[in-house]
Amino acid sequence: MIDIQAITQTISGEIKLEPVNNGSFQVIAPFFHEDGDMFDIFIREKDNRMQLCDFGTTLMRLSYRFDINTENKSKILSRILANNGVEEFEGNFVLETSTDTFFVDLLQYQLALAKVSNMEILRKEYVSSMFFEYFTAFVIDELGKRFMKIESNYRPTNELGLETDFAILDNVMMPVYIMGIRSDLHASRAAAFCFRMEREAAKSISIAVHENPDALSKRDRNALTNAVYKQYTSLDDFKSRGLEFINRSIA
Repeated sequence: MIDIQAITQTISGEIKLEPVNNGSFQVIAPFFHEDGDMFDIFIREKDNRMQLCDFGTTLMRLSYRFDINTENKSKILSRILANNGVEEFEGNFVLETSTDTFFVDLLQYQLALAKVSNMEILRKEYVSSMFFEYFTAFVIDELGKRFMKIESNYRPTNELGLETDFAILDNVMMPVYIMGIRSDLHASRAAAFCFRMEREAAKSISIAVHENPDALSKRDRNALTNAVYKQYTSLDDFKSRGLEFINRSIA
């Protein structure tokens, strides 16, 4: 049995419990969505354990404006829940709790719901922070199926700080240097690398893969354009056309 009196003693007067169907209780607390609606949080007893749950209402609200319809979005959702100790059972978010830990668990649970409710914002931040991880995975896992000699953090002249993210060295007479560009710093380093390779007077192909070229300053964007051989305006662009270009370049 859920000991309502014991729970009530552990929480402030701002939080109340109201009975609903099937012996569950709704948590009436000052946790609100952006539109002013209160979070749907419930306490139920299952298998002699007390649980906080939402009966699927959070995902239902989210579905009105954002679909979790890709593997990437599913991974983000799973990470949010796991980081907050919450499990999902057919859309129902569940967190085990007890009388002694109820208040702390409630705060943790509502934080998880808030993050899920704002997944469209978190996804943009997550994808941005994961740019180099996705970039690296594509080069190693996908380009690695075609090319046998791929070096990471490659320094063709052994000079400190003068390196490319990746080098494809299958054709020693025409190495391919691939650089990920997220910021002005990445752009300036890539430009310096390309100019240095030009002074070496050795043939090579340099490729810049942008996260967002519009985020660069005009000066660094122009410097990179003048230095690099080929640019892709997004990782998706590089994924769809990069392999064909490299094959033609080193054939």
